[in-house]
Amino acid sequence: MKKYKFKLNALLKVRKLKEETCKMDIGRIRVKITELTSEIEKQNEGIRDAYESQEKGLEKGMSGQELQFHPYFVRGKSANIKMLQLEIEQLETEATFKYAELKILRANTKVIEKMKDKDFQKHKKEVSKKQFQEIEEQAQNWKQFIK
Repeated sequence: MKKYKFKLNALLKVRKLKEETCKMDIGRIRVKITELTSEIEKQNEGIRDAYESQEKGLEKGMSGQELQFHPYFVRGKSANIKMLQLEIEQLETEATFKYAELKILRANTKVIEKMKDKDFQKHKKEVSKKQFQEIEEQAQNWKQFIK
């Protein structure tokens, strides 16, 4: 019997590879977003710590130069947070495009997989039909041999 071989198997492998690459890209984007979110939390924590240290310093006594530094520090941290938020928004937009791309790639892969399944079923049917014909021929030969 002839072994089954799908003619578009190379194309199927390429499409699956593109799909996996897209999934990995989405994963990298998600990791980057998580890292940026944790960085924003650290920046916010830095601002809270600065306010707490300023209040403690005011209770104990603080020089004017130290007091003047605080608003600049908070402004710098806030600007950094806004920059990180913009980067997160850009990554979210990129992730949205990647999800749309993944949807298309997955649909293309499914089409080829369905074609492969149909082709395999057709192959099985043909093999089964040939086997049945061979059995019929052997049965006919036995009947002629017995007579």
